[in-house]
This record gives sequence, C-alpha cells and structure tokens, in this order.
Amino acid sequence: MEMELTSLQKEFNNCTLDYDLERFNWPAWALGVVQEIAPQVTKLETLHEVISPKDIVTVSRHVQNACSRKDFMERFDAFVAEYIPQRIDGKRFMIQRQGTLRVVIPNQASVSRRLAFHQGIFVGNGRGCRTIWTPFTEARGTNTMWMVDVENSRRITKQVMAEKWSLERMEDECLKHAFPITLKPGQSHLFFQEMLHGNVNNEEGYTRVSMDMRILIEGEEYGRRNPGGFMRLPGDHEVAGEADYTGKSAITYAGWNSKFSNQIPLPMQRAIIEPYCVKNKIEYTSYEFENEHLDWMPGLEHYIKEQPDVIVLCSIYSMTDDIERRKELFNLALEKGVELHFANELCSIKTRKDLDKIETYLNFAVAKKDPHVWELV
Repeated sequence: MEMELTSLQKEFNNCTLDYDLERFNWPAWALGVVQEIAPQVTKLETLHEVISPKDIVTVSRHVQNACSRKDFMERFDAFVAEYIPQRIDGKRFMIQRQGTLRVVIPNQASVSRRLAFHQGIFVGNGRGCRTIWTPFTEARGTNTMWMVDVENSRRITKQVMAEKWSLERMEDECLKHAFPITLKPGQSHLFFQEMLHGNVNNEEGYTRVSMDMRILIEGEEYGRRNPGGFMRLPGDHEVAGEADYTGKSAITYAGWNSKFSNQIPLPMQRAIIEPYCVKNKIEYTSYEFENEHLDWMPGLEHYIKEQPDVIVLCSIYSMTDDIERRKELFNLALEKGVELHFANELCSIKTRKDLDKIETYLNFAVAKKDPHVWELV
C-alpha cells in the first residue's frame, strides 16, 4: 500500500521555490567569498578554467566555512523566515549550522568522485529534515542534481535493503527513473529525505556551484543531525573563538554515561573539546572523566563543587539521560558560578537564559519516531 504524503511533505515534494534574487543574491555572495582567496576568478561558471582541481577543494572548503559566519547566518535566517514557515504549517524549525557547498566541474568523474545516488536518511538526515537546494549558477542537463520521484524512491529503497543491492545496481535502477532539476539563480529546489538523488557526469562545459541547507521541524525526527550541533535555532549565531578565557581556571570532562556519549571513545571526545578550548583560549589544567556506568554523574557533580571557572564537555548530549538529574547538575553549576561549555554545540551555560536554550535543543525533536519504509511489512 502506498504511503500518502503528509502536509509537511507536500510542499517539499520536488517543488521549486522562486526567491528575490536582488535581496538574497547568493551567487554574488559566493563569488565574493571565492575571490577572498582566488581573486583571479571572475565567474563561478569558469572556476575550473583558472583553478586546478586540487585548489578547487581548498576554495570549496573556504566558501563552506564562510557559511558559518555571522553575516551569512543572519542572511540565511531572513531567507528561511521569508519563504519556509508557510510551507511547514507555521511550525517552529531549526536551521543547519553550516551549509554544504557543491562544486561540480566539467567531466568531474575523471578527476573526482561523482556524487552517487542516495537519500538523506542514508547520510544521517532524519525524516524531520527538509532540504533547500540552491544553485549559484544555472543548473540544467548533466550539471544539475538528478532526482527520483517519491514513489520510485520508496520502491527502490525497499528493494535495496531487502535484497542487499550493490551500489552499481542501485545506481543503474535510479538512473532509469531519475530526471534533471532545471533551475536558474533566484530559484531553489525543495525536497524531503526519502527522495533518492545524485549527479551524473557534467558534460555541459561549465562549473555548477550550489549549496544545500536543511531545516528540522519541531517534534519530528532528527536522525543523526542533533539539535544544537548540526542544527541551530534561528538567531543562534554562536561562533567558537569569540571569547577569551585566559587566566580562568578550567578543566575538561568526558565520559560514556549517556546514550550519545557511550558510543564515543574518550580520545574522540577530547578531539572535539581540544579545538574549542584553543579557539576560546581556555587553558585547562586537567582532563577529567566520569567512571563508566555511573550515569548519575557523581564525578561531574564533584568537579562542579570544586568551583573551577569553566568545565568543558564534548556535547550537551553527554549529560545524563535522566532529565531531573540533568537539571540538578545544570542548576548546581549556576548556583556555584561554574560555566559549563559544550564544544560540539558551541554553547555554554552562564545564565538561566542559556539553560533554557539548551533545554530547547534537548527537547526539540526525536532521533526516530516511526519505522522506515524498508522496515514496514
């Protein structure tokens, strides 16, 4: 039996969004950022003519990092506020913290990996996420994104999972049903995560540059795109490196005492904590950790009572899963004047308002609500 689309899916069922290009001139923004490190580039479409494939990777990374600048986040917040609420029944939403940039040069398959067909769920996007795909150059023919309609996407996905298809077989089947998305600057393409999509080899003779951003709808599934980390609230423009904690007493803290953190080895937690400390000039004196299985976190309680100025944790999701106990520890930190910092989410608890924001992130959505299409009998 075919699954009907919900009201929250219909406006993202391979829909075109026309936007005000004069107000939201993403192509001009992208070109300006490219020219910060490659001033010889005068058109995004001819990027490949003046930059080597190796250097294109550097330029792409530079533009993608620019998507986390405050000015970009403020502009994208305004863009989403203008065009998206009416498409999701006015529900609250979060926005991807950093956009994903795509640079597809002519004949990209000969020099780099062509983006294979996939669906968002396969790369960690929950079904509560919606994608806003925005080309900065004309997108057509072989240099654009190719989509598979929702019915065929669901059918193919069920077969892939049931029969354990190879990537090649999945690719061949997708190409039988895929179609190119034709857009020009001033347009975005909207779709939800079950839809299979990918690229074919670019034979159009010019470079395609695009950005995909996602939103997360309140109460829906986030998959692996945790609120606060991958997703942020509109207006939350926290950027690591803005603070200076030189001279403040600080420790770092890690542990395996939540569903989230018990899958992350201590060295990986510390690899997230370390750059946050460097950027914020937090000079910690020790690495502390919680004993395994002590999910009420007596160690963290002890360190808070010792009253260092700062304790840096990997993530807000490293806190105990016991909601009341988590609130006790947060309130104790406020009472003792200890700042709890969370490296993955670039946030901290200094005031009651900070605590309210973190609780919003922790309660905004769920990892999974319903069976996936391939799990249905």
